[in-house]
Parts: sequence; structure tokens; C-alpha cells
Amino acid sequence: MANNFITPTWVVKEVGRLAINSLKFAANCTREYSSDFKAGGAKVGATINLRLPQRFQTVKGQAFSGQAINDQIVPVSITDQAQIGISWSTFDATLSVENVRDRYIRPAATQLANTIDFDGLSRCSLDVFHSVGTVGVTPTSVQTYLDAVTKLRNVGAPDDGLVAILNPQAQATLVGNTTTVFNPTAAISSNWRKGQFGNMQLGIDQWYYDQNVLIRTTGSFTTATPLVNGTTAQGATSLVTDGWASGASTLNKGDKFTIANVYEINPQNYSSTGQLQQFVVTQTISDTTGAMTIQVQPAMISSGNLATISAMPANDAAIIPVGSTITTSSGAMTATATSQNLVYHPDAFVLAFVDADADLAGADVAMVSAPDLGFSLRYVRQYNAQTDQKISRIDCFYGWKSFRPEWACVVNGA
Repeated sequence: MANNFITPTWVVKEVGRLAINSLKFAANCTREYSSDFKAGGAKVGATINLRLPQRFQTVKGQAFSGQAINDQIVPVSITDQAQIGISWSTFDATLSVENVRDRYIRPAATQLANTIDFDGLSRCSLDVFHSVGTVGVTPTSVQTYLDAVTKLRNVGAPDDGLVAILNPQAQATLVGNTTTVFNPTAAISSNWRKGQFGNMQLGIDQWYYDQNVLIRTTGSFTTATPLVNGTTAQGATSLVTDGWASGASTLNKGDKFTIANVYEINPQNYSSTGQLQQFVVTQTISDTTGAMTIQVQPAMISSGNLATISAMPANDAAIIPVGSTITTSSGAMTATATSQNLVYHPDAFVLAFVDADADLAGADVAMVSAPDLGFSLRYVRQYNAQTDQKISRIDCFYGWKSFRPEWACVVNGA
């Protein structure tokens, strides 16, 4: 008798269950906006605009002082359609549901989940402008992670719900170097048994290791003395610079740097945190003349309720890229592979899914979604009589966006 368990609904539920269990980064990012895309099968490329919370400044005294409403819009688009095509014979379907699960469903679900996670980590980590640790070197001290938490607290990130996503090497090194740090010993024992750093330690609620953590390569230049060139306008997301090594300088997307006397501010009290603001390069740029106009985030604003920095960059202010040998004057930077481990609040990043079109003539279609994760999958099956194969495909439509990148910090590693 034919096995009736292998139905489109069974398959898509099984794929969804296994995929959700495999998600790490995606399961710890904001997904509450997925429902905004549910319009009977929105297409890839659909966009919604999200608004950041308003920022106001306190005014003292009796006199009324009205403040402008500044809507900061962050567009989130459905950019990706990921799919896996699979098939099995009616012989397999008749004899063993376990064969189908182990041979086809489990690998498909794991691959799909890893694709979603990798896309998120490889894109969103490049938008983060805070960083700690040494480029290309796995952190060996818990202080590095405490420094990351401090950076987030300095800019008003919520104290609760912080998440760490580390590559396996960083996770293993952290566990191995904390055997004498914690008391009670139960925390140490748990770390050793699981080979994973425990939750609720170092001010971070959840710790995960993830093989999908991005490894990117920094830019490079020979001996140079990079400087700000000219006056920078309020709100600028580009910086005119000179003093680079002529014909031999590259800054890659994701590279970070500081500018002399330009400090980050706390968005609640608008005072300097005492730390130089880190900027991230948003577009790779190569130099042939010793001068570069660098596209950066965050926008440079030194006054008003949207201020991000304590003062605008001065002409000839020194620029120090993270990972370079520059201290206060000249130096160089070697292209170095560095992992982009993350400490962040889930609201730093948005992952949105959309229900795919299910009106497919002549095919068996099943949909599954997990409301708590905003996760949506479509399964489509057709029978090929010539090969006796049930040809199937699993699709999901999604998009990633850095929503509040200031609430994230890259922990550099090997």
C-alpha cells in the first residue's frame, strides 16, 4: 500500500521545521515587518519603507520651543528568491518516508537555511561601523567582547537581548580561555560540555557559533599619511581625502576608520562618549592619484537632533584605518583576511519574508509559514511519467536590511 505521509503539505512542513532549527543569525534578527509584504504573492523587488524612531533634544526653560519632525526612512526590499529542486521516485515514496526525509528533505532544509544565514551575515556585517579586536587575529580575551558591549551601550542600544554570532574558531578560543574566569564552576562545566560559550555571560544574552560568519579582506596601501581634504558638509556620506600612496591604495567595502577629533555621541544626551567615531566604507574604492572620495556611514552630522558626531572633520585631520599601522602620522595597511564576528541587538537588522505566488496551474502547491519567525516557504510538485519521478522545488522569497547598524559591533578575528 502506498505511503500517504509524503504529501506536499508534509514535505513543506518538514522542510520548514528543519530549516528553522538551523537558522542562527536569521532567527535572531527583527522579522516583524514580514507581514507588511503579504499582498497575495508580492514579487521580488517589492519594497516597504520603515521609519526609525524620532529623536528629540531636551530644551530647558518655560518658553515653548518646537522641534522639527525628522522622518528617517529605511527601505526594505525583497531581493532574493532562493530555491532547491529535488525529486524522488514513487518507489521511494511508497516504501519509506524515512528515505525521503534523510535523502532529500533534511539536506534541502539545511542548505536553504545556510543560504539565508550566509546572505544576511555577508551583507549586514559590511554595514556595521563599530569594531573591536585586531584585524585577522582571533580574540583571546573576554575584554574584547566587553569592549563590544560597551560600544553598544555608549550609543543607546537596549541592555537586554544582545546576541553574539561567532565563527567556530572564535567560539572555541573563548571557551578555552575562560576556564578560570567564571564562578560558579557550573558555568565553566556547561561551556566545556557543550563546547559553546554559555548564555547570559559578559552582558550578552545569547551566544551562537555559525560557520557562515563572513571572512572579508581589508584594503591595502603602502606608506601614506591620509588626511581630510577641505570642508565636509553637514549630513555628508562622502569624505574627500588626500595623502594616500599614489597608485597603490585601496579601501574595501566594510573597512573602517576614525578621524582625529571626531568623536561619537550618545544619542540620548548628545555628549561625546570619549571614543572616536568609527566610519565604515560603503563602496570599494581604489586610488591612482593619492586622493580618494570615500563613501561612508554613518552620515556626518554634528548638530541638531539627528547628530551622530561631536564635530565635523577639520581640513587636514588625520585618518586612521582600522588594521593599518598608522598611529598619528604615516603608516601602511596590508590586505588581511578577517572574520566579521558580531555582537548586536536583534533590532540592528531586518529579515523580511513574503508569501510566494501559490496560483500555479497543473501543480500541487503547499505553503508553510512560521508567524513567530516570519518564515515562509512554498513547495511545488509535479509528476513526470517518463521518469517516474515526483519533481519538486522549494522556494522562499526574502530580503535583508541593516536597520539600526549602530546597534551592532564587529569583533575582528582570524
